[in-house]
Amino acid sequence: MNATFISGFLPLAVAMAISVLLLGLLHYLLIYRHQSLSSEEKFPRQLLMLGLTLLALVILVMTAPLSDAVQNQILALLGIAVSGVIAFSSTSFVTNFMAAVGLRVTQPFKVGDFISFDGHFGKVVSRGLLDTEIQTETRELIAIPNANLTSRPVAVTRRSGVILTSTVSLGYESHHGIVEPLMLAAAAKAGLEEPYVHIEKLGDFAVNYKVCGLLTDVERILTVRSDLNRQLLDMLHGAGLEIVSPAVTRHITQDASTRLIPAAAGTPGQPTDSVDAVEAEEIAFDKARALEQLELEKQQLAEQLADKQPDDAEQRERLRQQLELLKAQEKTLRESE
Repeated sequence: MNATFISGFLPLAVAMAISVLLLGLLHYLLIYRHQSLSSEEKFPRQLLMLGLTLLALVILVMTAPLSDAVQNQILALLGIAVSGVIAFSSTSFVTNFMAAVGLRVTQPFKVGDFISFDGHFGKVVSRGLLDTEIQTETRELIAIPNANLTSRPVAVTRRSGVILTSTVSLGYESHHGIVEPLMLAAAAKAGLEEPYVHIEKLGDFAVNYKVCGLLTDVERILTVRSDLNRQLLDMLHGAGLEIVSPAVTRHITQDASTRLIPAAAGTPGQPTDSVDAVEAEEIAFDKARALEQLELEKQQLAEQLADKQPDDAEQRERLRQQLELLKAQEKTLRESE
């Protein structure tokens, strides 16, 4: 009786011991010894461990000394439990976790991209299991739940370039043949490529002009947007054009010929140079820029390591040490503030 009992539970005990040993070893190799990995890099490893744990449970059930009917019931119950967790993903934790999986499959954006969501504009700092963190132009760090990013539209600034625009209102006394060349010149001087002007609206008292241009260096989006407005002021005021709706000025008691044009800061009639000593992006997106640079350097080192031949042991070890150093720097930076 004892021998039969032991022989019946022996496969289960062996399977349990092997499962615990293998899962513990894999956890050590994949996660524990790589504490410097970011949450985004740990994500596929954690998914792998979850899948292997479920597989181990199935194997334990199949090796247990149970009848086929009982085994089938337990496996069905396990399947129902997993399906129930997914089905009841309306809870915050599971919803955001499932949304994180979807974001990694679709890849709408990655670390370092500029995104606009729900009135917030900023640079992606990290993509976690539950939320995505962005750094805004005011240097704030905002955590957005992943579920929100999958249920509502997200505007992603393309790395190849973005169209910047600025709109001004001018009176009907200013001919568009004079206005448009000045606005095109302002856009070109601000550093925009292939500029063009649209007449958006013919209002009761003013004409709305919109100048557009392609900015290929998206890292300078804040600075160039401000510079575009500055150049428009200089160009139009320098040509004697008043950038204000006549409906506003005519509400004040003054002659119709009065123009509200400020005096130039430099030589009269000449546009002034930019007064920005520091680009806003250097301050606003400091953490996002640093993490983006670390990601790029890690990718380059990983590619160099993959290209090295097996006999280049010394160089491979040097590259591994540099890669581990970058991961440690990234971990320190992510944990700051």
